[in-house]
Amino acid sequence: MNKLTYFPGCSAHGSSGEFENSLKLIIKAFDTELEEIPDWNCCGATSAHVMTEDLAVALPMRNLILAEKLHNKVMTVPCASCFSRMKATKIELDKNPELKQKINQVIPDGQYQGTVEIKSGLQYFFEDVGIEKIKEKVVRPLTGLKVACYYGCLLTRPKGVAQFDSPEYPTSMDKIMEALGATVVPFDFKTECCGASFSISDTEIVYSLTGKILENAHDAGADLVAVACPLCQSNLDMRQHGSEKAYKEKFNLPVLYFTQLIALALGIPEKDLQFGKHIIAVEPLLHNKLKAEEVKA
Repeated sequence: MNKLTYFPGCSAHGSSGEFENSLKLIIKAFDTELEEIPDWNCCGATSAHVMTEDLAVALPMRNLILAEKLHNKVMTVPCASCFSRMKATKIELDKNPELKQKINQVIPDGQYQGTVEIKSGLQYFFEDVGIEKIKEKVVRPLTGLKVACYYGCLLTRPKGVAQFDSPEYPTSMDKIMEALGATVVPFDFKTECCGASFSISDTEIVYSLTGKILENAHDAGADLVAVACPLCQSNLDMRQHGSEKAYKEKFNLPVLYFTQLIALALGIPEKDLQFGKHIIAVEPLLHNKLKAEEVKA
């Protein structure tokens, strides 16, 4: 079995447990084992980034040093914020030996070597698993489901950091959804900002931003929005009722992780996918669309 280094980040062990759970379920189906970094620490995300450059480098750097000790070639980071901080730090360290030496002096866990490749969960499934292998594993096609694929700000941007897909109009998740049998709708707001952590400090901004995204997906005819970022999922799902009030429009769009949709298509039972954690109910959509298509077949 292949081994893949895994950095869960804070959200996977908290608010987005269903993302981690579904990732772990499907990764086994592709003969891969996740090896979580022992004693990992917070990546610093936005907080460290805006406070001090050294701390913003030191926090991800320690995780990268610990990851190298597992001796796997690739590390996957499902959280988009963690992915961006890890990848930006690696790029900075690899091109700046003086910075590497300076920060490494305060990290007692070893020397940074720069030997691990960093990929988001979406990038790993698109590039390393591949569309054809995903197709081969489908036993329950998502026929009848119309999906708007939302990538958010950080999975493909900035281009020099993410180094994956198009920064303005990505299609990797679209192709995975099509491989699962779903119908992908044209969606212009794929990479618009959801408001991120403003959800806590200025919720009205998030109502406005997520409302635009949801309205565009709704007008495109989507049954659901597929995401690959815990914060995007939280804002589009948890703040949807507030956005509906702000826009005076009913969206009723479940927001699912792409890993949950892969799991469904692989035949993993719905009861194992924690749909009960979602604010916008998922089960009625599956009953009305997916199961109706299965009855027809």
